[in-house]
Amino acid sequence: MVEWLAPIALYWTMAAVYLGGFSLRIEGGSGLSQTLGVLTTFALYLAVWFVGRLVLRGLVGTIPAVIVAVLIATLVLPILAKVGFRVLGVRITKVAPAHH
Repeated sequence: MVEWLAPIALYWTMAAVYLGGFSLRIEGGSGLSQTLGVLTTFALYLAVWFVGRLVLRGLVGTIPAVIVAVLIATLVLPILAKVGFRVLGVRITKVAPAHH
């Protein structure tokens, strides 16, 4: 059960960095659907982590599997966020940089 602490704790930080720190526009939906999009993305993130951990645990051991699975889930977080929000009718798009 302690293994789950790493992905759960890291998700909220990485989601905040991705959704709040990158030049993104969240389009459509209400505040509720956007909140549910974050929670849906969380579920997808944990699913990717869980499958990655299961696959890797037999190959590299428990602790390395947890770490590598967290890295994999974090790297695909932008894709997971787009899917998680999209199923609720919300789009995540990049904001074009301003030209000087």
